[in-house]
Amino acid sequence: MTDIIKKQKTEGDPTPLGSSSGKIIDREVIVASEEARRIIEAAKAHAAQVAATAQAAREQAAEQGHQEGYERGMGEWLRETQKVHEGLKGFIEQARPQLVKLALRVAEKILRQKLEMSPEAVVPMVDEALRSVRAQQQAKIFLRVHPADREVLEVRRQRWLERYPSIASLDIIGDESLQRGGCRLETDFGMVDATIETQIRVIERHLLGDSAGQSGV
Repeated sequence: MTDIIKKQKTEGDPTPLGSSSGKIIDREVIVASEEARRIIEAAKAHAAQVAATAQAAREQAAEQGHQEGYERGMGEWLRETQKVHEGLKGFIEQARPQLVKLALRVAEKILRQKLEMSPEAVVPMVDEALRSVRAQQQAKIFLRVHPADREVLEVRRQRWLERYPSIASLDIIGDESLQRGGCRLETDFGMVDATIETQIRVIERHLLGDSAGQSGV
């Protein structure tokens, strides 16, 4: 289920992300792909280092040719292997936030392309936002969406009013500050933020913890 962020009306609106250019592959995706390739190459280099260290330790033990040398060589091999293993583990932990953010950036690009090709994809997001406030009796709702999404939602307005009788009124407002596919729902009790950029941040916090939200990414 999609996470919905509820805010009081006194809070400021979240800063929108840059709008999609509409191209299948644009500069941000290329940069993200290059970053992924860099991380993968670095991981391969670490793996090669593990193999080389292990091989060198085995050869050293074999060349010594006696039990004491063998045991000393094996001990050195185990220590070096453990050292490299810990380094690789630390590298993976360090790279994980970058990989998560990269995956989310690419996923967001794909989602925005889908919304461009299928305008009705915004409907489930709005429906979930309306469900989140259905317990508010006689609620007067102002639904803010990108102007390009307004028409496809307006034809469903009466249907939503019938489905959620606790809603007294539903005004759908085109808002250029919002990107396609998301919405902000305002009532007398507060605001529901269901914009795509906010949902991406929610997912990022779930994957990386609270530090992701504090980083401002």
